[in-house]
Amino acid sequence: MNIQCIVYVTDENYFFPTAVSARQARDAASSSTDVVIVLTERFSHRDEAEDFCKSCGIILLDCSQFLAGRFDKVDRREFGARISIAAMGRLLLSDLLPEHYRQVIYIDSDTQIVGDLAALEEVEVPRGKVLAALDYMSIMEAARTGKPQSYFNSGVLKFDPTDWIGPAAFQYFSEHGGHLHDQGALNTVAGDATIFMSNRWNFPRQFLHLAEEYPTIIHFASHPKPWDGVYFPCSRRETVVYDQALKAYPSLRHFVRKVSLPRRLAYRLRSIRDRIANYLPLPRRGTDPEAIRRVVCDWRADQTALSPSRHVDAPV
Repeated sequence: MNIQCIVYVTDENYFFPTAVSARQARDAASSSTDVVIVLTERFSHRDEAEDFCKSCGIILLDCSQFLAGRFDKVDRREFGARISIAAMGRLLLSDLLPEHYRQVIYIDSDTQIVGDLAALEEVEVPRGKVLAALDYMSIMEAARTGKPQSYFNSGVLKFDPTDWIGPAAFQYFSEHGGHLHDQGALNTVAGDATIFMSNRWNFPRQFLHLAEEYPTIIHFASHPKPWDGVYFPCSRRETVVYDQALKAYPSLRHFVRKVSLPRRLAYRLRSIRDRIANYLPLPRRGTDPEAIRRVVCDWRADQTALSPSRHVDAPV
């Protein structure tokens, strides 16, 4: 019985990108790490989801009933596109996952695993701590000011589920309403719990054109998404994996959600604008791209954050 897992939390609307990332994680991780997909609602195409997971060696957990009960007590009137049960479910993973897991790697659904996960698997995060990387805005602020930042992104996290900040963040969210989504709640209660790893493990797709070395996990947190088409700074390399997944697993077509034509046109215009701004020698506004590169492509934090010798009593 494995004591470590990589886990995704998703609803049916997001199952397609979840499945693609989870399949990549299963290929990239060792056999001693489970890959788990937690469902937050009843699926109309549950059989297709089960068949996919079974064929890929992925564990499927239906937690819809438990989560429905927990969220009955939460004011959801302010829930929007960025706040959903699927987004908030990560905070309750200590209740959702089997008790034998002692290390959990949480990964957002809108990601791609494009490198070896061994270094992330091998580190043991102390109880009460959470391993995370800087958020997009923190990267920009660090590049602009040259000062260290402490606001992390919740798209890739590692923690000991027996004692971590998720339940406290959920309580904070419950008391303060939907305007403060899961990432804000986690950062609010984190205090000194955060151990910062490099953005190699949670690389914002906005900076792909700046990458000196291809990261291990790419996070497509903003629109457009790579399954919507090829839009700068993404390339065919990031979009083809979804076409390949549909060819290999035709049943995943039940979970594909198409964007509207007006939105697709808007994405195309934005992509053209951003590509021109990147390649033409025009006066630049905002933060210097080289300053951003120095922040987001600095992997040195991993020398300590991902040290395999880190253990419960290690100083952080």
